[in-house]
Amino acid sequence: MKSDKKRIFVDLEYVYPGMTRESGRPTEKEQRQVTQIAAILVNSKTNEELGFFDILVKPPFTKILPEFSTELTGITQKQMDKKGINFKEALEKFYNFCGDNTIWTFNADFGVFLQNCNYHNISFLYKNRPFIKVKQKLPFWGVDPDKYSSGTLYKAVGLKMDGHTHNALHDVRSMSAAVHKFEQTIGFAPSK
Repeated sequence: MKSDKKRIFVDLEYVYPGMTRESGRPTEKEQRQVTQIAAILVNSKTNEELGFFDILVKPPFTKILPEFSTELTGITQKQMDKKGINFKEALEKFYNFCGDNTIWTFNADFGVFLQNCNYHNISFLYKNRPFIKVKQKLPFWGVDPDKYSSGTLYKAVGLKMDGHTHNALHDVRSMSAAVHKFEQTIGFAPSK
């Protein structure tokens, strides 16, 4: 696969009913509500970060963030109350940031965007342009796709990073750094 000159890496954080440490990852049938959208625009040849996007989103059906959500992401109720905006406004800002650049995500974020658009009865601008899933490419690079998350992927290439795993901005930087290293040392994974 030929590299795009610029790429967007995006990650979402979200809550869902009954969210606890014991509940595990939600399925697409559960009511996943976006709480954070973060993205970076990078030069794919150098991995230079050309811009970043990081916004808190008020979940439509969950007024109080579950305790486990705050533990996992570091996002507090106070931060959400002060800085959170509605999903429709956040999505418009996301579109403006991404433009026509290719969008990469770790795995399920495309579906979560679609699900949240359905909650608000709005269409998703990128619905005919699915995101590139990093998780699907990991076997090509010799990495077990179930061993890492977007926020821990930097460890697969031996990098060190500061930040909070499950903070979406940290996670996109982890993904971008790992993908860049994989492509520089192993090569470009084929498109699926």
